[in-house]
Amino acid sequence: MNAQSIFGDCLNWTVHDCWKSYFSVGKGRHALCGAHLLRELAGLMESGSIWARQMHRFLLDAYKASRQGPIGRREAVHWRACHRQVCEQADEEELVPLVFFKANGTTGRTNRSKGRNLLDRLILHQDAVLALPAPATRFEEGVPFTNNQAERDLRGVKVKQRVSGCFRSAAGAALYARISGFISTMRKQERNVVDTLADVLTGGFHWAT
Repeated sequence: MNAQSIFGDCLNWTVHDCWKSYFSVGKGRHALCGAHLLRELAGLMESGSIWARQMHRFLLDAYKASRQGPIGRREAVHWRACHRQVCEQADEEELVPLVFFKANGTTGRTNRSKGRNLLDRLILHQDAVLALPAPATRFEEGVPFTNNQAERDLRGVKVKQRVSGCFRSAAGAALYARISGFISTMRKQERNVVDTLADVLTGGFHWAT
């Protein structure tokens, strides 16, 4: 990933889809997008995976519990234990790639299944799946369960890219990004976008504190 990316200066939580490169940049903590995990688990469920159904239910139950209030240290231990229990059962269901000898004397491995790959990620990045900083958990206020909001914020840029193909100048692209970011922020603050832009143009705008 480009070292000049704004992601490299991130000091807070970053919610993403587990692309390996994301873990090597940024100065904050990482959490995996729940929507991406649920989608992968749903695909395994269609193939009859028992552990995928249990993990799917576990993630939803943990998220619903967090919506009822902050999760303390004792509850965090409970959710981590539940996650470990499902992973242990999954380890029995998903075959580990076998090592075999080829005719030329070299060794090889059988291909990993999609279920095995997902399970290995769930185990390797357990802290990012649950994001459990003591004494609270990832499912605390301020750490979203998915990165859907970020994807919605970027969708307008991709639509413009498909329609226009490109910007005529880097300055024009920077201005577009600045205005789009401002409008997105105003919507998050539940401000009237048209009135706020009018205030900016007339010098009457003030940031919310």
